[in-house]
Amino acid sequence: MPRSEWLEPEGRNHRRSIADAIDVLHKHAAFDGGCTVEIRIRRLQLLSRDVVGLVAVFAENTTAETTFVVTLRTCKKFRAERHDSREMEEFDIFRLDGATVDGSGNVELVDGTQLCAVDVIPALLPYHVTDLEWRILHYTIAMMKAERECYTYPIRFARPCDALDCSTLPSLEGRVSLLKQIQAYIAAQEPGLEGLSLQKIADTLHKFGVRIPRRRLRAPSDQRP
Repeated sequence: MPRSEWLEPEGRNHRRSIADAIDVLHKHAAFDGGCTVEIRIRRLQLLSRDVVGLVAVFAENTTAETTFVVTLRTCKKFRAERHDSREMEEFDIFRLDGATVDGSGNVELVDGTQLCAVDVIPALLPYHVTDLEWRILHYTIAMMKAERECYTYPIRFARPCDALDCSTLPSLEGRVSLLKQIQAYIAAQEPGLEGLSLQKIADTLHKFGVRIPRRRLRAPSDQRP
């Protein structure tokens, strides 16, 4: 079974076309005439409930016994020209799923439509989320060992948030640890965050729709038995 190698994941946010992905494959000698190159799209739900596509180009190199993977920007639509037209059209990104690509970046969809000059139209996250907030969420998910259900792809991106499926987060309700336990776990993983407040953790999880267990209120001293 071929192993997988993810090429230049840190450059993902700068790649907007299938031609960009093919250039990366050529650069790493990952593409040859015998390669099977396919586009795969994974569904990803954002905090806004919008559904976007994670775009990846897979090149199976049988000689190297390796499948090389190049990712592009997350998007909802893409632009391309049909082979029988010189006009750019917009298409839903999920039409690219399963499409094949040649060495020049020309694309054939599963319905037989042939396209060239395929460029994705990047989708933007609907909310401003800081790097600290992403890290808090990521460590919380890691503490719960819920990576497989919360991330659409293996964590090969520059940031785990690039593969986060926000539709899975409400399902964590009832399984999230107490704030102090999360705080201790984060500090153990990243000592620089040792002073992270419980309130910041609570606010971050609330922002992502993850509810945390409430502590029971202690009865006033004059009501205790």
